[in-house]
Amino acid sequence: MKQRKDRKVYIIIVIIGVLFVGSIITILYRNREIPANPYICIYQDGKLWKEIDISHIEEPYTITIEWEGGGYNILEIRDGAVGIVEASCPDKVCQKMGFISNSLMPITCLPNHLMICVVEQGSTEKIDGVAY
Repeated sequence: MKQRKDRKVYIIIVIIGVLFVGSIITILYRNREIPANPYICIYQDGKLWKEIDISHIEEPYTITIEWEGGGYNILEIRDGAVGIVEASCPDKVCQKMGFISNSLMPITCLPNHLMICVVEQGSTEKIDGVAY
C-alpha cells in the first residue's frame, strides 16, 4: 500500500517538474529579443513588392495593398513588428496571425496572393518554396 502511494507522489512530482520546465521554456521563447535592424519584405504574386525598415518606427502607420483581383490587405507597421489589421479575404486567417517581429513564421494571405516576412538586415536568408 505504501509503495503505491510513493509511486503516485513520484508521478505527481515528475508532472509538476515537466510543467515547470515547459513554462520556463515558453517564457524564454516569448521574450526573446527583436533581431537587430529588422525589415519586412512584402511579396505579392511571388514578386517583391516592397521592403520596409521596421527598426526605428516612431508612430505606427498603415499601408493598403490592393490586388489586381479586387482584394486588399491593410498592414499596420509598428516599431519592430508588422501585422494585417484588415483584409478582404473571406476567412481572415491573415488577420488572426497577429503581429510578427521575427522570421519564424511569415504572414500569408492566400486569396490575395500576399506574403509578409521579417528579415534581419545583413541576413543571407531567402524565402523559398521549401522553407515554409
